[in-house]
Amino acid sequence: MREKLINNLGLKILSVFLAFFVWLVVMNVSNPLISDSVEVPLEIVNEQVLTAAGQTYEIVGKQTVTVSYDVHTRDNYRIRSSDFRAYVDLAELYDVTGSVQVKVDILSNQGFIMDAAARPGVVRVNIEELQTKKFELRSARTGTAAEGYAYGGVSLFPAYVTVTGPVSQVGQISYAGVEFSVDGLSANAEQITHPQFYDANGNQLTLSDRMSVDIEEVTCQIGINRVKALLLDFDISGTVAEGYQFTGIDSSVREVNVTGLVTNLAEAKRVMIPAEVLNLDGASGDVTVTVDVREYLPEGVKLVETEDPMVEVRMKVEKLVQRTITLAEGEVELRGASEEYQYHLSPNRIQVIVEGLGEDLEQINGADLAAYLDVEGVEPGIHRLEIQFEADAAFDIISHEETKLTVSQDSPVVDAGSSTASSEEESEGGTSQNETSESSGESGSAAETQGETES
Repeated sequence: MREKLINNLGLKILSVFLAFFVWLVVMNVSNPLISDSVEVPLEIVNEQVLTAAGQTYEIVGKQTVTVSYDVHTRDNYRIRSSDFRAYVDLAELYDVTGSVQVKVDILSNQGFIMDAAARPGVVRVNIEELQTKKFELRSARTGTAAEGYAYGGVSLFPAYVTVTGPVSQVGQISYAGVEFSVDGLSANAEQITHPQFYDANGNQLTLSDRMSVDIEEVTCQIGINRVKALLLDFDISGTVAEGYQFTGIDSSVREVNVTGLVTNLAEAKRVMIPAEVLNLDGASGDVTVTVDVREYLPEGVKLVETEDPMVEVRMKVEKLVQRTITLAEGEVELRGASEEYQYHLSPNRIQVIVEGLGEDLEQINGADLAAYLDVEGVEPGIHRLEIQFEADAAFDIISHEETKLTVSQDSPVVDAGSSTASSEEESEGGTSQNETSESSGESGSAAETQGETES
């Protein structure tokens, strides 16, 4: 048997090699070896090496590499991107060029994959200083509270957010904030929101994977208060120029809406604009001032945000004019007059000069002057008495004509039954009656003289 095995040994070995070669040729013809490739995410390892040095990194170019490999045609369908792991080790980073080699591991199907390699084989890494910065959160409100209510403020928990990342990216952040809604709210509310980041122009930024934020959620405790309308009140000070008169106030608004706690709103009655702001000293025309009502609100309340705090106040000042009014004798009241006397003014139409606003003076007449004479105890005769006028805020009496008051005995009243006797007396004593009249005339002249002297 041994002889049979070793007999022609060389030929037998050659035949084995020939058989293998034939098999190999047959296999390559029927299932040839081909090259293919897949895109594989690039993994970073040993980042802590840079972090410990206060640095961060950025891969230049794509975050994937192309892994090429050889595989037999019949096995190519088995190969997936997940069969490979492509990574760079930052511990091997070459500082001079800032580059590091890409390594490829075959995770599965090792029996089918041959000659796996990454393209590019080397990637560049930018190294940058790491920065940590703290931002105070700003709040941005949307919507409108229910009718009769107003937004009263918000408290944020936490109130700050800390960002860590490359200096170049952290430097792009101008401020951080949260947004919440008060639409339709009629009571205090709590909302959960997320911090957002903005550049100097107010544009929202999207943070890269290289940035980290210490918080993900912010609690917004929203205060909603009742609204109350307060009237504006004005305390005017100073004296206008001579010949002018203050006539009233015009204001761009007459009331403002305020909000606050229920107790404070109940105590708030009005908004007083003080005298030192509204001064008319020497004014000869309208005076306009712009007032910030927030400075004069009652304690514990504040202006509703939709209200304009600036109120324009116009103090109206008009020039006084004079007018002459004719006062009839019957329009002068005689106070304390006796029924035994007759009273007569001379002249019986008196010119009175009044001063006031033109619009007011156009509407008044003699009766509106409320003129009177105090004649109590005045005896018959001619008297110079000063006419008095009841005070009226609408006008002032500047001057009036001098007048004389004639007081005389009332004429005797004759009974109707004695008319015959009276006629007889008149017939018999005609001459005596004329004489009496003349005598009365003389007495009257004497009385007038005496009255003027007494007056």
